[in-house]
Formats: sequence, structure tokens, C-alpha cells
Amino acid sequence: MPEYAKALSKIFGTALDASFDGVVITDNNQPDNPIIYCNQAFCDITGYSMDEIVGHNCRFLQANDRNQKVRKTIAAAVKEGKSCQVDIRNYKKDGSLFWNELSISPVHDENGNITHFIGIQNDISRRKQAEHNLNLERENLEKRVNERTKELQEHEQFLKGIVETIRESLIVLDPELNIALVNRHFEKFFKVNSNELVDHKLTDVLEGSWDIPELINLLRNVLPEHNPFEDFEVVHDFPYIGNRRLMLNASQITVGETYQNWILLAMEDVTERYVIEKKKDDFIAIASHEMKTPITVVKGNLQLLERMLNKGETDGYQPRLKQATDSLENLSRLIANLLDTSMLTSGSTRRSSEVVSIAEIVNITLGEVSEVYSDHDFVLYGNSDLNVVGDRSQLSQVITNLLTNAAKYSKDTKQVILHIGRVGNFAKISVTDTGIGIAKENHKRIFDRFYRVSANDNNYFGAGIGLYISQQIISDHGGTIWVESEIGQGSVFSITIPLSL
Repeated sequence: MPEYAKALSKIFGTALDASFDGVVITDNNQPDNPIIYCNQAFCDITGYSMDEIVGHNCRFLQANDRNQKVRKTIAAAVKEGKSCQVDIRNYKKDGSLFWNELSISPVHDENGNITHFIGIQNDISRRKQAEHNLNLERENLEKRVNERTKELQEHEQFLKGIVETIRESLIVLDPELNIALVNRHFEKFFKVNSNELVDHKLTDVLEGSWDIPELINLLRNVLPEHNPFEDFEVVHDFPYIGNRRLMLNASQITVGETYQNWILLAMEDVTERYVIEKKKDDFIAIASHEMKTPITVVKGNLQLLERMLNKGETDGYQPRLKQATDSLENLSRLIANLLDTSMLTSGSTRRSSEVVSIAEIVNITLGEVSEVYSDHDFVLYGNSDLNVVGDRSQLSQVITNLLTNAAKYSKDTKQVILHIGRVGNFAKISVTDTGIGIAKENHKRIFDRFYRVSANDNNYFGAGIGLYISQQIISDHGGTIWVESEIGQGSVFSITIPLSL
């Protein structure tokens, strides 16, 4: 590149990094338009580092909030190669919501083909909040003036003192089950503003999440019967925060020994506690089942072989021996995975660091997996002439796991596609199947230790630790791993690994 062009490129790069606007560039020539560049402002706005961003499609910023209408506008603009500008809800790395003013424009080559898209984004959360607050105030001002009662004025500070000192989500309800007050913990947990809740009926807020007949009946009996309740369990897919398991307690507020006309509803999030307990139970059940099955097969075949040997029979000896050997191999693999999990958890793993050829490890693992799943059609394409720095054995283990899962969960549709490409300073490897697919709410959880999708528990072999091990290995190599999938639409598992520079 001529010196003038290099200098000009450096100036452009410096200018982009100095911009207060977030800038991303995606590669339209690669599957799913992955991000190949972002400036520092984009990292600052989203909370992600550049390494965590490169290789993803921009949709990852919408987390589980994928039903926004403006996403269709963006998709149509990309498909038609047009520019567009939209306001869209995005989520930072810490899960907090922010509003993004997004402008995208196509980049054409000399032949008029679209090679890239450039996205410019601004955080307009304050503007949106101001507009929202202004609208709410305009709509509710007259109502608030007329309906504020003397009793609420007398007890407002008292109620605030209660709800703000407790580190649980709390709501104060009036006799009609209208929300009088929520604490800051509730706002933070449910990612909402109190202005969106106060003076609204409990059943109307958060998209009707609390419209549960049994709960409403219990609440209606709290005041007239002085009848509190405890440990009412709610499992619901809430907007903005996803599926949660909550334990609810409610009682009538008292001042001294006098009952007040208010209900205090407390909510404890027991999701993680439930998940941990379930993981313990699942692990014991899974380990027992997965170990018992091959042991039973080995024991049965050895007993049969012993009887055949005593009778001098040799017909059918070889298949029985192979079946026993295969079962021992499955048992050995399970034990190895459990040991890997234990070492990863304790932080005692060690890995070598050498230049590794992507082509070499992919060809070897592809050959091994295709022998086991000989009835599947494995397709490899893209640019495999890439080198990374890492542990050859561990990276092979990750790719083997992704290919094996793709084949295992695609019993009816036999094609598995493996694509390799370069995104920025990373190698990106994607494994695509057309199998049963994974629900959106499970996209992150499948990488948890011992987690298995409940609908698949009885249909597929495994202890739920392969993806956990893969994620730990890729993270240790400075890369990322994620999945794009829908039920019945197959899955695309992708990893990025830093290139050897």
C-alpha cells in the first residue's frame, strides 16, 4: 500500500476512534453479516470489548428482546441494500437497557456489489426517558391532582422508608390493587421505571405478567380478612429479564398496632437457588444413568461371552466384544469430561501455546467424526488457511464436540455445514445443522455446567458438560462461543479464536 494511502487509512482510523458516535462495519460477503470492526465509542456505549464484539451479528445487542418491529425494517434494508435509520432497544453487557438511534448504510465496490454495511449508533436513552416521562406526566397530572388522598400523603414517607431499606423487590398496593409505590430494587431488577407503574393496576403492568387468577384472589383477601400469605411461587417469562422463579409474600401494612389500608407485596428471586439445587439433583441422576448404561452393557456382554466360551461357541463373538468395547469407550469419555469439568472449575488446567493450523485440526476432527456418523453429509467451505495460537488438543476437542452435537441432534436431517472465515484479527468457525433447534431462552444456559434442555433429556446421550468445557476452553484462548437457533429451525454454533499475527 502506498505511503499516502497508509497515512490516510491511519487518519481515518484515528478519526473513527475519536468519534463520540459508535461505529461498526459488517462483512456482507460472509454468512450472517458478522462485525469486523467497531470503534472505541461503540465499546463504551455497549460495555463490550472489541474482542467480544467482532464476529457477532449486530442482533446480539437485542439479547432476548427480539420481537421489536424495527428489526424487520433493518432486515429489509439489508436485504434490499438500502440505508435506514431506526430507534431500537439494545442491551449492554451488564444487561441494562439503552435506546439506540441506529443508521446503517451499504458500501459498494466498483461493480456495484454490496461488500460491507456501516452502522452509526447514538445512545438516546436520556431523550427517550425524557419523552416518556413528559408523556406520562402530561397524561397523569390531572388524575394525580384529583386522586391523591390525604391518607397517601400522610403515609408516603413511612412507606418509602419501609420499601427502600429492604433488599428485595417490594410493591405497595391500595385496596383496588393499584400500585402506590415500588422500591429501587424492583426498578433495577425488572428494568423498569416507577413512573411506568405507579397508579396502574398490578395486572396491567409488565405486559400482564401478574395477571394470575390465584395470586389476585389471595391479594384481594389480604385486607378484608387480614389474611397474609407466604411462599406463593411464580414462574414466568418477564419482559426485559426473561424467565424467573419468584417467591411472593404479602401482608397488610400496620402502623403500631393499627392496620392500614395498604398491602405490602415482597418478591424474592429464587431462580439461581432453584437452578443450583436442580443441577445437583440432575448431575447425580445423569451421572448415575450415563455410567450405569455402559456398565450394564459391558457386564451383560462379558457374561454372554463367558457362556459362549465355555460352550465353545464363536459365532457372534466379535460383535459382542465390539459392543462391550464401545460401551467402555463411552464410559471413558464421560469420566474424562467429568475430570475436565472438575479441573476447569478448580482452575487447575494447563494448556500448551503453539501456532496451530485451523485446516489441520479441522480436517482431522472432521475425518474422525464423519467415521462415527457415516450416514451424515459433512460440508466444509470457507478459508481454512488460517493459523491461531493455542492448544491443539483442546481446540480439536471443541470442534469435535460441536460437530458431534450437530450430527447427534440432526437425526432426521443429515447435513452438517462447517464454515471457516476471518473476521478482523480472529478466525471464525461456524457449525450449522438443520436439526431440532434450541429455544431462545436456553441459548445462554446450554453453556452452563450440567445443563441439558429438558425436552431432550430422554432422547439423547450426554451429561450436559460438553458445551461448558468448550466455552471454558475458547474463553481461555481469548475467544468467544455462541449459538443462533430457533426451535425446529436448526442451530448455528460459532466460535472466534485470535489469529497468530
